[in-house]
Amino acid sequence: MNLSNVLDDPLINELLDSGTTRYALLGHVTDELSLIAASKLFRQELGFKSGSELIVNRYGMSIYRALSNSLLRQQGWTGHVKVNAQWLSLQMLAHGEFGVLQEQEVKRTQLSPQVPAVNTPEQRPETLDSTDKKIPTSVLLNVDDKGRIKKLSPSLEEFLGQSSEQLENLDAANLVFRTDVGQFKRLLDQVKYQTGSTDGSFRLRNTFNDVVYFDWTAACIGADVLLIGRSSNIHLEEALLKSEERINNILESMDDAFFAIDMNGYVNYLNEKGAELLGKTAPLLLGRMVWERAPHLKKTPLFKYVNQAKGSMQPETFQWQDPANEMWYQVKAYPSDELISIFFTDISSIKRNESKMRHQATHDPLTGLPNRLALSQTLQELLGNDQVQDFKLGLLFIDLDGFKAVNDTLGHDRGDDLLIAVSKRLRSVVRSSDIVARLSGDEFVITLPYIADQDTAFNVGRKVVDAVSKKPFELGEKKIYVGASVGVALFPTDATDVEGLLKHADIAMYQAKQAGKNTVRVFHANMSATLQTKVDLENDLHDAILHDRIELHYQPRFNANGSICSVEALARMRSRTGELIPPAQFIPIAEETGLIIPMGEQVMRKACKWLKDTNKKLKNPISVSVNVSGIQLLDGKLCGTVEKVLKLTGLPANLLELELTETVLMQNQETVLHDLNRLHELGVSLSIDDFGTGYSSLATLHRMPVQSIKLDRSFVSNLPSKTDSVILSRTVLAMAQALGLGVVAEGVETAEQRDFLIESGVLELQGFGLARPMTADDSRQFVPKLRVGSVLCRPFWATPALLGTQGQVFLKARRSKHRRRLGVAPAVTHCKFGSKVAT
Repeated sequence: MNLSNVLDDPLINELLDSGTTRYALLGHVTDELSLIAASKLFRQELGFKSGSELIVNRYGMSIYRALSNSLLRQQGWTGHVKVNAQWLSLQMLAHGEFGVLQEQEVKRTQLSPQVPAVNTPEQRPETLDSTDKKIPTSVLLNVDDKGRIKKLSPSLEEFLGQSSEQLENLDAANLVFRTDVGQFKRLLDQVKYQTGSTDGSFRLRNTFNDVVYFDWTAACIGADVLLIGRSSNIHLEEALLKSEERINNILESMDDAFFAIDMNGYVNYLNEKGAELLGKTAPLLLGRMVWERAPHLKKTPLFKYVNQAKGSMQPETFQWQDPANEMWYQVKAYPSDELISIFFTDISSIKRNESKMRHQATHDPLTGLPNRLALSQTLQELLGNDQVQDFKLGLLFIDLDGFKAVNDTLGHDRGDDLLIAVSKRLRSVVRSSDIVARLSGDEFVITLPYIADQDTAFNVGRKVVDAVSKKPFELGEKKIYVGASVGVALFPTDATDVEGLLKHADIAMYQAKQAGKNTVRVFHANMSATLQTKVDLENDLHDAILHDRIELHYQPRFNANGSICSVEALARMRSRTGELIPPAQFIPIAEETGLIIPMGEQVMRKACKWLKDTNKKLKNPISVSVNVSGIQLLDGKLCGTVEKVLKLTGLPANLLELELTETVLMQNQETVLHDLNRLHELGVSLSIDDFGTGYSSLATLHRMPVQSIKLDRSFVSNLPSKTDSVILSRTVLAMAQALGLGVVAEGVETAEQRDFLIESGVLELQGFGLARPMTADDSRQFVPKLRVGSVLCRPFWATPALLGTQGQVFLKARRSKHRRRLGVAPAVTHCKFGSKVAT
């Protein structure tokens, strides 16, 4: 019987609602007897105090122990105690696991001089013990028509312990047992409104809470009512039978399994669920030794705790899993003088929920791998294990290469599928004793306990890279390749605690990223300094974008006759200290952190505005090319950004060229083709940058709405001296010509390269040999003067055969005192813009 059931009991509710009598509900809470609730009158005196301390403070420790021991045996208790110079009569009635305590004031004359302050059931004085007193066989009660007492017979005065004078004019209902008051009043009503006498039954209760059944005959004597009562044991027997029947019904109907055994282990009683738990029918168990009928239980904690309760005579509460059906039970064993009652509450669902919650708290919901919390707990246990001291523990920090592109192009559902597939491959390359965990996003960790050396961890790292990258992942109809960058740290060589080990493995992983990705790096001390430099640069990049410290330099592109036809906008970052940081250092960080998106928009806006202002000084406008990162292209917002920038700056769309990375185009053809067509419809020119490094095919190029390709400098650097470079470059040029694509050669450094390319049909050239990148102000001066059309507008190394008469004039200019070594000095020096522009 739980507390909520007790508090829902109408009888208990009626007692606690009493404003005339002090009642309290007692129960054991965490092995201490506590006052759980009190009646209104009692609560007014106690305030809102409760608990075991209240009982001890009010009655003393001896009363506390007596009440506690009696309640543990589920027995009642009666006694007296003196509180604040007032004697109190205490009576506790057992109500299942709880007790109902009644406190009444007692006049000193009612107590025998021998009554002790504390009375246990064995110490109750003779004058107060109804079991030793003779129950009156007959009593008389005379009341008026309102039910107020007028006269008692001597036998009733003796039973009640009070005289007629003391009770005169008191409502006789106060003498009647609470639940019988209704019968008493009905009896009065019947006799008042009927001729003759009326019979009925109800119980009387004396000041010591002794209760006796009486059969009553009521008759009117004038305006009064005379009640003649005869004590009846039949009612008591019926009550006992009903009580036993009620208890049996409760035990059979409750959800808990239950059985009671005597001190020798023989089954005294059990309900149907108790029989099911023991695996036998009730007839086969009653009167039999439980441990013989269910021998499998003798090897379980149930046997231990039941015997423990028997030995200590104290209740035992424990959790137990039945080996027969694997169900979990909360078991309570209550010992008494004769029996041990054992209740089994099914808590299997609670255990399953606890297990589920523990799993959810320590495991990744997507992959089912241990999460950061579980990894940390496991590492703490491993690092605290003395056996690890004789070995090493390896930690692999893994980050996928190319995962963001998959998420951005195929969607998060496919990204989740990829993570699940990767987790399976990671588990396939490690031992059963190794731990694979997912930290967050596309970051995984593998723990390798008890390894011999660093090489073992490194070799596992190589297996991870191969497992992830060598075979494609099939995501729906797509086959996707991704790589893995792996960092390795060892305990105790690199760190002696969990956080240090994770940190150093993470640093090594970043070094693997910097080394070109899809590789393994082992931590060493100077990596921390390198990572700190990277973190500082990332913070500086944030600040540079926020405070407009991204500068643009412009490198001209020349056509075959030597005039400038376009410029390429190149981003430079100015540090907080004023130092100019080259793109090779900050662009990878911008792509990795996603800062390339706001930075790319900022660069495009500045380049278009610069060109708009510069073209105002030119008779024939030039165009500007802006590099677009693969992250920008796959972001899906590039078209909107271009439209916004063109509208803001007022630059015609045909004067903006976007240089796209060949690798991104080839690997994500279907994804980016829609955006490329939209850009083409805007009138923007599209060019493939670093052409020849991304394995383009003719069929792919034919589908792409690009207008030109930029021949990678690796094709130009060995021209025209190296035969294979000549063959490759001419093949690329022939292919471009067949597709109707323009060709821009970048990286032109020498006159021989320039001559060969123009002779081969290249229409535009770019390189340090022509002009280096210049600041926005220098470019704004340089470009108009090379568009004038004078002989100085021709490339300084052009041969007479290619340039004719004007070229020969230009060659004479080369002999000026400002001339530098052929192919080394920038063209701007010979265009007489001074050394400032030439730097």
